Amino acid sequence: HSPTVLRSLAPGLNWVCGVSVPVRELLEVVSDSPDIRDFIMAHHLHDGQRRRQWFLEFGLFGSYECYGEFCSLSWLSSRMLQIIQMGRFRILIFAWCHLTRNYLGIVVGCPAVHNTRLLHHVVQLQPQSYRFVDKGLFGEFFTSYVDELVAGHHDVTEDSISMMPNHGPHTGSSISHGIKTTVSTMFCVDETPRFHVYRYQVTFELVDSDALGYSSVQLESRHWLMRFANDEYVHANGPGVVGEFPMISVDQPYYRYCSRIEDDPTGLQVVGFEGRFSFVPGSLENPKGPNISLPVPFIELPIPLEII
Repeated sequence: HSPTVLRSLAPGLNWVCGVSVPVRELLEVVSDSPDIRDFIMAHHLHDGQRRRQWFLEFGLFGSYECYGEFCSLSWLSSRMLQIIQMGRFRILIFAWCHLTRNYLGIVVGCPAVHNTRLLHHVVQLQPQSYRFVDKGLFGEFFTSYVDELVAGHHDVTEDSISMMPNHGPHTGSSISHGIKTTVSTMFCVDETPRFHVYRYQVTFELVDSDALGYSSVQLESRHWLMRFANDEYVHANGPGVVGEFPMISVDQPYYRYCSRIEDDPTGLQVVGFEGRFSFVPGSLENPKGPNISLPVPFIELPIPLEII
């Protein structure tokens, strides 16, 4: 489904007495755990992605664009693997975005109290705050990721794999007036550690033009209802989305945008949101009927874990 991403995969490492020399030399610092063998085996099959300039935008572990910022997580070759120190944690970085410094890593060293919980797990750990996303052991993480791709839970095109899932936890979708609205969310490890910051992606897709009943509709406004940890709700309304008023029609059946949501400035934690979008049949300049509303069901945000 994605020839460019497949072409970017490097050949596997040569077998030397059953041991991958570059990876093994790096991993001599950790115990010869079965949990690490799946990671080594992956490099025997494909030694990461080629680092040619035209492949940097085709990260195996997905990409997104938000407010002009582009992130693509590329699988690093064995020669580019590195271990970094984050406080009392040592992280083996195996996927990296050269533009945003987003990464995926494996915990190869941590305080004994966290061994059973985090050692050898794939994580995204936010410096300073020690908030993190735990993706499990590498074998479990990689198998689950491939299963999600096969099941269509990430959009895959000729050019990219979407980092934002379109199905599963922390997503929501509805179909109204022939238009499917899908919202996906993710925790922003690369953002300020002061607040919890999340990216959310909204996709409008015309799936039934007869049910729509008009040749086109144009977005007029959005309405969000954000829920906080104390069960208080805050309304947020505004015209358009990210400064645009997209048109949905048979000729333009698809529109996607990405934005952010974060904790209240007082520090009160946001935990989820729901809302609706108001569209004008025809166009804003030439309306053809009463507004239609596209609902978004409540979506629970992927609140990260914290090391205390």
